[in-house]
Amino acid sequence: MSTRTLIAFLLIFFATSVVSAKPSTKNQLIAAKAAVMDADYRGDLARLASLREEIKPLSDDPSLGYLADYWTGYASWRLAANGSNEQMTQDDLKAHLDRAAADFESSLRKREDFADAYAAASSVHGWIAFLHRDDQAIMNAHIETSKRFLTKAESLEPDNPRVLWVRGGVFLFAPPAYGGSPERAIETYRKQIDASGPLMPSSPLPDWGKPEALMSLAYALMIKSSPDLDAATDNARAALKLQPQWHYARDILMPQIEAKRKQMTEGK
Repeated sequence: MSTRTLIAFLLIFFATSVVSAKPSTKNQLIAAKAAVMDADYRGDLARLASLREEIKPLSDDPSLGYLADYWTGYASWRLAANGSNEQMTQDDLKAHLDRAAADFESSLRKREDFADAYAAASSVHGWIAFLHRDDQAIMNAHIETSKRFLTKAESLEPDNPRVLWVRGGVFLFAPPAYGGSPERAIETYRKQIDASGPLMPSSPLPDWGKPEALMSLAYALMIKSSPDLDAATDNARAALKLQPQWHYARDILMPQIEAKRKQMTEGK
């Protein structure tokens, strides 16, 4: 083999190796899912924002673009959720929620049987409705969109833990006239705990749910008319056992429960 031929062979070999070493879209999404979930639990707003931009180019993938849209939407959703605890401005909050809604709706258009996207879009539109509570027409439009998406999610996967989480939130936060019921929220979160399976670290599909159910159950038990603070504490601790780095559960919810306990003790 001549020197020139050998060099050409080596160039082709290494070029092929570089191409084949590039992670597949699936593997990129698996890594992105883990990173987004970790940033969410840690309350890392900057990381959530950067991950959103890193994932965005994967939206064009013909088979998995719907999951790229889901995870960019999720990053925006959690930017709003964590930011609301950090004095985020209303304009920034709305911007993140609008972007989340757009990405979740892009996801469900690409995969019309993807219950997770419908449920997430429902939750986001419900929150946007609340932010527009001073404009009845806009608020009602978002409420109707939220209802429509949640109805679709429940028709597809009624026992999906993330669908149950959104339904539980409706029961917990909606006024009684709109179907609100803390007791039904508690019942739904308990059902969600039972429905939650093990995490799937080798899959790009959403698998969160059990820690969120435990956290939400703790919050619901704390704010109901006759608080059960011991049970609230137990559930918050159970959530932290699953996700020890969870900023909200550790640094916000647990102190809220203890403050409520102190308030009730002093009021006796």
